[in-house]
Amino acid sequence: MEAKLNILYEDRDLVVAVKPAGVESESAKGLEPDMVNCLKSHCAGTGKEPYIGVIHRLDKPVSGIMVFAKTPECAAQLSGQMREGKIHKTYRAILCGQPKEKSAEWTDWLVQEKKGNMTRVGAKGEPGAKEAKLRYTLLKKKFTEGEQIAEVEIHLMTGRHHQIRVQFASRGMPLAGDRKYNPVYRETPVKGVCGNSDLGKQLCLCAVSLGFTHPRTKKKMKFRVDPPFSL
Repeated sequence: MEAKLNILYEDRDLVVAVKPAGVESESAKGLEPDMVNCLKSHCAGTGKEPYIGVIHRLDKPVSGIMVFAKTPECAAQLSGQMREGKIHKTYRAILCGQPKEKSAEWTDWLVQEKKGNMTRVGAKGEPGAKEAKLRYTLLKKKFTEGEQIAEVEIHLMTGRHHQIRVQFASRGMPLAGDRKYNPVYRETPVKGVCGNSDLGKQLCLCAVSLGFTHPRTKKKMKFRVDPPFSL
């Protein structure tokens, strides 16, 4: 079984593709598809197994743009850009709740728990706590059927485990469709949002833009897609 590939760009060094929600970035269990194996199948034909280097990851329920290296040299250079904060990622999300400010920058210290693959907000200096920073902009808000929801665009300044989901949930605005951090969806997994039965069937979080410098050509590359949800 393979995921249908949506490739935005490809050359001899790298490939930029859109990961669908429900597909692992790499190393899926059993017969489930993952992006690495799907891209290896796509690039096959040279007689040897193609090289696909993972530069960053998206959680299984998250959709969006990813870049993969096709050579170890490209992987090393893109990984260096990632460490130096030179790969720019923007996300779109729908919140169950509405932020008071139109835009803000948040800093928290997140602790990843071994049990249940969960992360929580901790304290600076706490064992295992890592600094997590993001900036958001409010795009739309809606109030109907007793529910307040909002659509936001998020710029990640760090890349921590479940960072966006945890930082918003800790402020009383969990993401629509989040079965880990939104208690409403743990109890009613297919609940709609504000009368829209399609919203909330899956996690409303998508990596909508990605920017980096091409390791070989030094060209500035930027890609953007529409999220599979909207208010």
